[in-house]
Amino acid sequence: MSRELFRPRDEKISDLALATLDPANTLFAVVSFEGCDPYSQAGGLGVRVTGLVETLAELGYETHLYFIGDPLLPGEETLRDGQLVLHRWAQWISKNCPAGVYEGEAAKVADVTSALPGYLVDRLLPAIHAGRTPVLLFEEWQTAECACRVADLLEAHGVRDRAVIAWNANNPYGFERLDWLRLARATLITTISRHMRSIIRSCGVDARVVPNGIPDASFEPVRHNDVSQIRSALGDQPRSGFLFKMARWEREKGWTQALDAISHARAQNSDPRPEQRTAPVLIARSGGPTGTGVGLTQDAQARGLRVTSFDSERELLAGLGASVRSGADVVSLRFGVSPSLARSLYAAADGVLANSVSEPFGLVGLEAMAAGGVAFTGGTGEDYAIGGRNAVVLETLDPGEIVSRWSELSAAPELSARIRRSARRTARDYKWGVITHILIDALAREARRRGISATASAARDESGEPRSRELRSAKRASAPRTEYRPARLTQGLLVG
Repeated sequence: MSRELFRPRDEKISDLALATLDPANTLFAVVSFEGCDPYSQAGGLGVRVTGLVETLAELGYETHLYFIGDPLLPGEETLRDGQLVLHRWAQWISKNCPAGVYEGEAAKVADVTSALPGYLVDRLLPAIHAGRTPVLLFEEWQTAECACRVADLLEAHGVRDRAVIAWNANNPYGFERLDWLRLARATLITTISRHMRSIIRSCGVDARVVPNGIPDASFEPVRHNDVSQIRSALGDQPRSGFLFKMARWEREKGWTQALDAISHARAQNSDPRPEQRTAPVLIARSGGPTGTGVGLTQDAQARGLRVTSFDSERELLAGLGASVRSGADVVSLRFGVSPSLARSLYAAADGVLANSVSEPFGLVGLEAMAAGGVAFTGGTGEDYAIGGRNAVVLETLDPGEIVSRWSELSAAPELSARIRRSARRTARDYKWGVITHILIDALAREARRRGISATASAARDESGEPRSRELRSAKRASAPRTEYRPARLTQGLLVG
């Protein structure tokens, strides 16, 4: 299936958008459950939010991130010469939830919903009265009601048309909880792919697509020594190869198809001698940052596949060759894969199985492309993937298709090299520096729709400098009029 490639025309913010939302008169506040602390990262959302706020700060925007942060770190922390301020919310709950951001989720959602709107608005009003334009970005279902209440409070103060409020969906989790019409009235709804937009439209509202981004670090040079060491593990098995998969241990991530593909390839290889194998070895990391690969091992062994496990990067690089020679079908990584090792594996593998059954966006596939890898995508939310051009887009759930596409690439090294080069070119269009400009253009259009551009220009003199001394120099809102009163837990029930 042919897929249109998203290619931004310009990597700079348009003049019209900059005139509406320039750093001198704009401040950003991002509200998200996940954030930049290890405690706060359970998936792609924390990575997304970290990349977004850091890029906004680098562009000169005063940026505030409100998230469920590590309870042992400061409640407020200022970074990047004051341009980025972290606000670790609900620490009083998190201190009793050591397992991470989503432990005690219901209590944390209730606290964000009940306490954060007033806290935010009290800090936004002085900036608004000084002529500044707040842009509020909310992420995922946990913050949707908070976004609506912020809009209601701004309306009550008569300044709703002086702020831009957007709510973004990264996946369909929690969609059944949302009052979509209320959310659409209160915010500009955005999402990360056309696949996600189609899901949101089925809920009765529209959404604007602004893709996810990847950091510049994704393009750092691959460690060629590691790549060579990984490839040399195949030794005298030129007809074999590697597939790499790294994803949460969940059905929709395509683990069934990945393991079935290895089993299918092994069944086609009638020669029992490992050195004569014509099947790929699957290097796999399952279960997220703290996963131990138990489910992976059990499911692989149930298919009659031989599994070798490693508990560190050093063990992997030292022992991979011996594992392959002994006939391992699956190599399980029971440790957190560092970004540098991930890039080496992306580049060394014949294919990276980003083959989710249903994928909102597919960061792993894009990161693999940035490292010069060949991504095998599932063809749902991966708008960046064009089959045969910069990736392998799987058209079915048949595990035999994975094997046949791997065989085709193995027999055509010039095709593989061409896909890898094109993949890196495509990935550059998704750097956060590019995507943030696209986001700002979209937000600026929403601001102009609300007439905010006139407000912004009225606050500036003929030279373009802010008229207000507070607008020119104040980087903090004044003290709040309302104290933050967290919800409290009483006999297991949440009360205000």
